[in-house]
Amino acid sequence: MQRIRTQASRDLAIAIIVIGISSAFLISLNVNERFIALAAKHERWQLDEFPVVLLVIYIMLTWYSIRRWTEARQEITARLEAEHKITQLLAENQRLFMLAIEVQEDEKRKLARDLHDEMGQYLHAARTETVALRLTSNDALVKDRATSVEQCLSHIQLSTREMIGRLRPPALDALGLSAALAQLVHQQCSIKNLHANMDIASEVDQLNATVAMNVYRIVQECLTNIVRHANASQVRLTAKMQASNLNLEVTDNGDGYASNQTQGFGLLGIRERVEGLGGKLHINSQPMHGVSIHVTLPIAH
Repeated sequence: MQRIRTQASRDLAIAIIVIGISSAFLISLNVNERFIALAAKHERWQLDEFPVVLLVIYIMLTWYSIRRWTEARQEITARLEAEHKITQLLAENQRLFMLAIEVQEDEKRKLARDLHDEMGQYLHAARTETVALRLTSNDALVKDRATSVEQCLSHIQLSTREMIGRLRPPALDALGLSAALAQLVHQQCSIKNLHANMDIASEVDQLNATVAMNVYRIVQECLTNIVRHANASQVRLTAKMQASNLNLEVTDNGDGYASNQTQGFGLLGIRERVEGLGGKLHINSQPMHGVSIHVTLPIAH
């Protein structure tokens, strides 16, 4: 709006200068007297009415210009108001999305705690009783059944421990984000024997809990996609602080995909998390040249 006002003032100044120069030029040549003399010689053409016609044309053009200028100002004002409302709605959507993420993570944390405290306790007790039954019974059939039950309980304990880790990674609270990311990379890469390169700055441990959890989930989703779909042999994770931003990059040398290919729910989820934090996501991929996912997140101080 300020730029438009400046341009309007400049145009008005130019118009005033042109009018002044034109008036001085016409006065110096006595244009009006010459026109009157010319009109008197050709009275049948009614040339003496021509200045009045020009005056009417000038008034109507002035009216037309004022109307268009008023409409333009109203349109610009309406557009600015719409842009302001859109900005507010986007900010509100981001706030609501992050609130939903926080509620979701809080529910996951509570569920992980309940699984650990309640189910873990009863599974341990059941397994202890089963082991005692197997060791004290003289019945071969009972021993065999007890061994089978013990194996089932061991499998359930292992699955429960994995579920707790997915719901709320213990390393994130106990060791910090940098160590949690390193542990995550090693765990995921060990599934397909991928070679991992990591460059994780220790400064990432200073991020607040909400940002840290979202960064962990973003990397987790990237690695899950690589392990399941990329057919890669190498993975590289970079997480560095630069000025007031966190720069995060996950790269693989797998199959890649065409730029116009529809993105899956995993990448959509990453995009929603990044946009919810007010960051930017850039994905670079070509068939047989791997995928590079770069995330820039603003860090509030």
